[in-house]
Amino acid sequence: MSGKNLINAVEDIVNESLIGYTFAYPHLELHASKRVVLKSGWRKVSEKVSVVSGGGSGHEPFTSGFVGSGMLSASVSGSIYAAPPSSHILHAIQCVSMNNKNAGCLVIIPNYTGDCLNFGLAIEEAKRLGLKVSQVVVEDDCSIPECELGRAGKRALPGIVLVIKVAGAMAEKGCSLDEVTKFTQTVCDNVASCSVGLTVCTVPGQGRMFELANDEVELGQGLHGEAGYKRMKLTTANEIVSELLERIKKASKVTSGDSVAILINNFGGLSQLEQGVVVKEVVTQLRTVGITPVRVYCGLLMTSLDGAGITISLLKLPESERELILDCLDDRTEAPRWPGCSYSLPASNYQDDTNFESFEEKCSEDGPRLREDQGKMLKRCLQNACLAIIAKEKVINELDGGCGDGDCGTTHKHLAEGILLAINDLDLEHPSLLLSQLAKIAEDRMGGTSGALYSLMFTAASAELSKIDKNRQDWSKIWALTCRAGLNGIMKYSKARLGDKTMIDVLEPSLRRFEENLSLPPAEVGKLVATCALESAESTKNLIPRAGRASYVKQAEYLKGVDAGAFAVATWINAVVKTL
Repeated sequence: MSGKNLINAVEDIVNESLIGYTFAYPHLELHASKRVVLKSGWRKVSEKVSVVSGGGSGHEPFTSGFVGSGMLSASVSGSIYAAPPSSHILHAIQCVSMNNKNAGCLVIIPNYTGDCLNFGLAIEEAKRLGLKVSQVVVEDDCSIPECELGRAGKRALPGIVLVIKVAGAMAEKGCSLDEVTKFTQTVCDNVASCSVGLTVCTVPGQGRMFELANDEVELGQGLHGEAGYKRMKLTTANEIVSELLERIKKASKVTSGDSVAILINNFGGLSQLEQGVVVKEVVTQLRTVGITPVRVYCGLLMTSLDGAGITISLLKLPESERELILDCLDDRTEAPRWPGCSYSLPASNYQDDTNFESFEEKCSEDGPRLREDQGKMLKRCLQNACLAIIAKEKVINELDGGCGDGDCGTTHKHLAEGILLAINDLDLEHPSLLLSQLAKIAEDRMGGTSGALYSLMFTAASAELSKIDKNRQDWSKIWALTCRAGLNGIMKYSKARLGDKTMIDVLEPSLRRFEENLSLPPAEVGKLVATCALESAESTKNLIPRAGRASYVKQAEYLKGVDAGAFAVATWINAVVKTL
């Protein structure tokens, strides 16, 4: 891999790629500001269920390539390897629900922390707006043994493409939302995938996440370029496929006499010659043990930028559902990148003029107010916390480089810069409104998992604060209640818990120390909290990650450092305490 890119600017790559894609397939409609791609005819009144999915970019043609009648009604793209923000997801749900409110919408979520959080936020908001929405979370990766899985569970791999195809076909048949959801879940329960990487992808503007020797391959390498379950010596295609199939058969309980559909995904950098060899090996080896491949799909379906490797997915066809699943796989679709699909003529071009901002409620000014001097102090706390985070960008990125994607410090800096940019326009008199404003900044500036986590924290804290009597002024207790609500908001939608090597490992003990010492003078409480935050961050060195992207990395050399997100939290907590 050369590390060279044919791009104009890293920050424009996703938007320009989506524009190019819809130039190539003009029957699709792009809402560029939201990175939402919609199928043709989505504005027409329909009684059919809509299907929405999405995720980070860098996996093209997933998911925009699978938009079209018979598959997705809409896709949502995030930045490279980052979940799309919840407001963009909500936009997609609102668009496809605009003329089919009675039928409803199924949202198919890839099981990554950022996706689960942001899609969860969007679904909750859609339900609040009265829309009919259900969800299915896809987790088909079986590279890590069940006994070693973290709380985050299994990753979504290209088996999700089979799930989308069946869901879209069921919706096109006119089935109800409950029927589509239930049958889609059945497919999820019967699909398993495993991958192997020969080279690591080069993320534009960042480079590779780790190095692989020329005589090594990475079993279970992630689609984001993260390290896998174990490293092996490069051997023949026969032996590598055999290793993958053994894991898949064990996970999916596929045995002799069963029928399967096969999907073989190219990471993007594997030659078509090699891809053909892999297809031959998979089919031959399954037939040898009495397993019948009745459908075979292969190609560039859910890629990993320029990484070289393959993912094998098997969909077991239970006898009771066999014919219906096959019917769904065989049904016609207009999605451009489903193997063998037919292409439609260009539809009329529409402008990206659909705007749901008018539906948003104004942020509440309820809850206790701050005096002018208190507001000034809060402003200084925010400023110093932001400056501290910006100063630590490189350190936090380095901590994240071992088992994340090396940008945790940069995403935190984006939040800090966004707050500083808006600092003079923030409502410091109404803390509830201020927290809502911070939530919006976090979502817009950070993106991905971190953006969703901070946005959830600020949103839940704002809601709690707005319920507190306006006349209360016991601010230590008020902030304790507010912070606890914010932490609970994170934990409601995140699978992370105390001890999972995440930001919660600093937030929870620091907050508990604060709650236990409310009777002490503020200066003393602050020192206790600051010390606790630093000690808690340092203690994450000894923890095994069980949530987030790091939970998929099992090689010890990548897991020895302080958790990047926890260190960031300790940084801004100490800056706030020092200011006070």
